[in-house]
Amino acid sequence: MQFSMNILFSIIIPTLNEEKYLPLILSDLAQQQKKNFEIIVVDGKSTDKTKQIANSFVDSMPLTFFEVDKRNVSYQRNFGAKKGKGQYFVFLDADTRIPKDFTYQLQHACFQRKFQLVLPTIAWDDKSRKGKILMSIVKSFIRASQVYGRPLATGGNFAIERHLFEKIGGFNEKVFISEDHDIIRRAYEAGVKAKIVKNVKAMLSLRRSEVEGDMMLIYKHVVGFLAYTVAPSEKALQKKLFEYEMGGQRYLEKGPRKSGSKKNIEYLRQLLQLSSILVILRYFQRF
Repeated sequence: MQFSMNILFSIIIPTLNEEKYLPLILSDLAQQQKKNFEIIVVDGKSTDKTKQIANSFVDSMPLTFFEVDKRNVSYQRNFGAKKGKGQYFVFLDADTRIPKDFTYQLQHACFQRKFQLVLPTIAWDDKSRKGKILMSIVKSFIRASQVYGRPLATGGNFAIERHLFEKIGGFNEKVFISEDHDIIRRAYEAGVKAKIVKNVKAMLSLRRSEVEGDMMLIYKHVVGFLAYTVAPSEKALQKKLFEYEMGGQRYLEKGPRKSGSKKNIEYLRQLLQLSSILVILRYFQRF
């Protein structure tokens, strides 16, 4: 099959044991209305069928599969960027889903509206009332954050102009959590604000919640949020504050791991304690 040499987007997907989710996002990409991209899958030597699944799409799309020794999402994204030919790098998580007009709408945002850093409008695969309320809160935080100096990302899914990515040094591979927020912040400090585009849409998975339970997921996200927004130094993001594994294999387990009420109370206690410490640190940093 002949592919166009006019590659506008290098779509980079880091993977580790994603045999369940990778075929879904690749199928979404195969159905795009605008074939203006290449796909680069950077895999941390999966032990399942991730490689075979990725290679099964090479005849229908311009897809290249790389294996790397280092299992680190930031490293894998940076590696993919070095291999990419596009004018923009588009980072997608393996468990993300996108509509058929994703690359069409993204092209309009990047080239007609000349945005250098595009965040998609996000939704969750949880259609319950609880999920909708939580997503509404998340969106409000993300939009508000773009104007106060510590902007938030919409997860690991966004598009960034190549020269801007290179100028700010790509992803910080030393960061343990919030590496997506960190790169958005560094772009902000370089003078480029992220644009949340209504017509560029992505659906995120709540698979962590299904396995770990809602309370544990909330705990991890709040701790990461506090470390990012309140801590006086980016070194806070380099500390291993909790377990946060990469890889899809752990989400194949049946049934969520629900925490008991005593555990939930302990999570809340730790959050309040950490919040107090970080707020005090931030306060004294001002003087």
